[in-house]
Amino acid sequence: MTGLILAAGASSRLGEAKQLLVYQGKSLLERSIRLSFSVCEEVVVCLGAEGEKTVKIIENLQKEFPRLSFVQVEKWEKGMGESLAVGLRAIDQQKAVLVLLCDLPFLTNAHMKNIISLANPDRAIVASFQGVNSPPVLIPKALRPLFSRWSGDQGLGKFWRQNPMLCEIIHFSDKFRDVDVPEDREYWGI
Repeated sequence: MTGLILAAGASSRLGEAKQLLVYQGKSLLERSIRLSFSVCEEVVVCLGAEGEKTVKIIENLQKEFPRLSFVQVEKWEKGMGESLAVGLRAIDQQKAVLVLLCDLPFLTNAHMKNIISLANPDRAIVASFQGVNSPPVLIPKALRPLFSRWSGDQGLGKFWRQNPMLCEIIHFSDKFRDVDVPEDREYWGI
């Protein structure tokens, strides 16, 4: 299984690159990479805005994680769907993919292991935090063709809303709180 971290956006609502923010001594990008490697054998990071700084983080971590790579999303301004499409094209079609965002500080290794424990060859596993569906999302290789024409600002929400029979929801009691606006940064003490 391959981890796919979407970290290409400019974080316009926050006003600064969220992937570079430091939480508990690590950038949100590094934290996401480490979480991905807790359950994945390889990880691909989609980069766009702040490419130079994020590449440095990745290069430093490649010493510890040689199966860490990145792909540049040329049209990252188009949105999360563009990053998802570029990232999925960069990963062998015969592999399941665990999609993760880099702005979810509440995620732990336990969340990742619980998601992976439900792996199903025919259904996506979608995390839900107190009723809010969000990545991490595990996409089995059988469903990868459904994303072949993904683009623009279509996040994964469109997928699970349009294909509920292809998804299994894993419910967590944790409150969903990402880092999207300055108030979120204050909430997390970042």
